[in-house]
Amino acid sequence: MSSATLQVLRGFLADRDPRWLTEDVELHDCTRPQPFRGRAEAGAWWSRLYDEVFADARADTTRVTVDGSRAAVEWMFRGRHVGSLLGESPSGRIVALPMAGIFEVTDGEIRRADLYYDALGLLRQLGVPLAAAGAA
Repeated sequence: MSSATLQVLRGFLADRDPRWLTEDVELHDCTRPQPFRGRAEAGAWWSRLYDEVFADARADTTRVTVDGSRAAVEWMFRGRHVGSLLGESPSGRIVALPMAGIFEVTDGEIRRADLYYDALGLLRQLGVPLAAAGAA
């Protein structure tokens, strides 16, 4: 199953198509209290991030560790800020943000994803004053 798991993750990170997600997927973003549930909701969030908030967005995978149907993936998210994010207007700035995810794959689809990244680091790259972001 390791090879199939790797193929699913590479496919999803490359084309970001929600077809890689189960109908009842849970996508947990470390900055949100509740997960995105279901293919439509999780797929819409992912598409918004890669297609609306950031232009020319891509995920450059740096490391993958697969253990059966579970995988840890590290990647560098890159894109130009062109859409509203966390109430912030588009800055036009280019960001490079290290991200990590723990994924569970079942029958060729992602059943669960837990995503981790430095949200304050992202805000810094976008030029948001940290006091405005609630940080001292």
